[in-house]
Amino acid sequence: MCGIAGYYNIDRTATDPSVLKQMLDIQRHRGPDDQRMYLFSLKSGQSREVGGGRAEGIDGGFEGAVGFNRLSIVDLSRRARQPMRNHEGTLLIAFNGEIYNASDYRRKLEAVGFTFRSRADTEVLLHLYEHIGFDAMIEQIEGMFAICIVDMRRGEIHLARDPFGIKPLYWTQQGRTLLFASEVKSFLAHPQFRAEIDVEALDEYLAFRYCAADRFLLRGVHPLEPGRRLRLTMDGMTIQRYWQIPDIPDKLNLDKPSAIEMLDGLLCRSVESHLMGDVAIGCQLSGGIDSSLVAARASRHVRPRLQTFSVIPRQPAYSEERWISQVAQAISIDSHRLLLDESYVLDHLDPATWHLDQPLGMPSTIGVYLLAERAKDLFKVLLSGEGADELFGGYSRFHDAALRERIMPWMPILGRVPRWGHRLARRLKCARTAADAFMMSSLTLSPRRLLELRPEADLEGVLVRRRTIFDQGKADHLSNCMKYDMQTYMVDLLVRQDKMSMAHSIETRVPFLNRQLVSFVRSLPVEYFVRAGILWPRGHSRNTKILLKELARRTFGEAFAYRPKSGFNLPADCYFAHPQFTEIMEEQLLPGMRRRGWLQESAVRRWWRDGGTTRHGVAMMLWVPVALEVWAQLFLDRKITPAGVTRGSCIENRASSI
Repeated sequence: MCGIAGYYNIDRTATDPSVLKQMLDIQRHRGPDDQRMYLFSLKSGQSREVGGGRAEGIDGGFEGAVGFNRLSIVDLSRRARQPMRNHEGTLLIAFNGEIYNASDYRRKLEAVGFTFRSRADTEVLLHLYEHIGFDAMIEQIEGMFAICIVDMRRGEIHLARDPFGIKPLYWTQQGRTLLFASEVKSFLAHPQFRAEIDVEALDEYLAFRYCAADRFLLRGVHPLEPGRRLRLTMDGMTIQRYWQIPDIPDKLNLDKPSAIEMLDGLLCRSVESHLMGDVAIGCQLSGGIDSSLVAARASRHVRPRLQTFSVIPRQPAYSEERWISQVAQAISIDSHRLLLDESYVLDHLDPATWHLDQPLGMPSTIGVYLLAERAKDLFKVLLSGEGADELFGGYSRFHDAALRERIMPWMPILGRVPRWGHRLARRLKCARTAADAFMMSSLTLSPRRLLELRPEADLEGVLVRRRTIFDQGKADHLSNCMKYDMQTYMVDLLVRQDKMSMAHSIETRVPFLNRQLVSFVRSLPVEYFVRAGILWPRGHSRNTKILLKELARRTFGEAFAYRPKSGFNLPADCYFAHPQFTEIMEEQLLPGMRRRGWLQESAVRRWWRDGGTTRHGVAMMLWVPVALEVWAQLFLDRKITPAGVTRGSCIENRASSI
């Protein structure tokens, strides 16, 4: 796991090594073990290494620059330094991530005459590109990655992001300069970059707590979407999709027991491949089904014992410690448990936001920040269960989507049934179409609340844009719902995982997001994952993620597998009731909102006083504008330096082990 930063002057003006140095330093946390920089020219086909940002001896003939911060995990020697050049010096590669099938291609490349100077998967990619080209290379590798390849023979720059978006990569064109980096904050160091709000993206953030596809809150900044590649030549720039989540109309004819056995085999092999590396590897353990299954499979290969890390909220109602203890006992692992309290959350709003590059739309994001902070002294790599809920249909909104299709014809009758009938009618009659209903099921703010906060908000415009994502699904409705979530919510979740763990120089790996495993799951009947059961009140737990829960039942028992889903929720109302927040709100956040004018400060103040400190639902609404203002002060008001956050970054760590 590492960090990439670079830029290319399309008008062929000379680069400034000191600018590249600043771009790298601002994300040094991604790779504290080494830093290396190259200048290059697509026009002349030349490149030159530079050190320390010094320009001595540079003749001004280099219109491009690329640098790398390295977190050493595979081949810890200096032979694996990046950016890496090929033997002839005509190619440069900067690669963030891991390629789990690299050893297979290394043997094949050696057989056709390539020689290796390191054991790094980076060098495998470099020679694989030389041998078969970018398109074939990107199709064949299995892993998580953000890649930059500078081909001075052909005058091309290639950028690519892995199929699921596990590793971040951003780009922006400022005037005649293309900038790219693993983290948006690197752009702040370039003199051409201007940090300004994208108002259209603002509405999407307020509605969903994140922006999907290639949209970002800063104007002109774009995440390279998962499964995409960007190619820059002297003739211009193109972005193409090289892989997408498959729609498989002809489902496999497998009974459930056979499907579970095949699924378990694929998961076991994926977990084993994710244990590659020359450093110690541990696991995140939330106590949920997904991370517990990953930990159980990893524990078979880690000696002497697998070590796991868990975050425990101070409030017992939000704690999953009971299930964490059950897992630890069942698979004989060492369990590290970290207490998360209100003081830690409020003290780390600024630094966590700075590392995320975007507002902390979910309070639970700080829990990952704490986990990585406490694990960093023991591990450089942690496995996680992320991706399983979207892939297997684990959220209640999937159950509701199935239920809606089944009972909409009966809605006039059901709507008159007291209590649960009324509740069901409200949940399912929220939109004109099934696609709109599913998208709106994950709104953070209701349309009414959104207009309270921002009267000019264009929710319909946001939904129109998101429909283009939903309409990419070409299968049955439920499969399309899961694909949509994998292309939207899951990508944001993966970014949060990456940024919070890399804030403390830890690589997070996600074994569920393996192309072979995903393709297998997408080939199974959707009824193996979600069904429209009307069991109440536990219909969601019995009728979502069916196949994976059966695997969890075999591993950890009935009660563990079929308990109500809680996720990693945190008590936002408790945070806002803390005296420390009152000072932050009155002296910093509300004045900032009023001055900026994006939101109705009076609405935010009313929410806070009408339940933000006592009612969890109101507090979660309030969290959205609060997180936005914290971000705006850091990234737009520039309360930030290349070394870190200037406000609240040196607060004592108040988390303690349980």
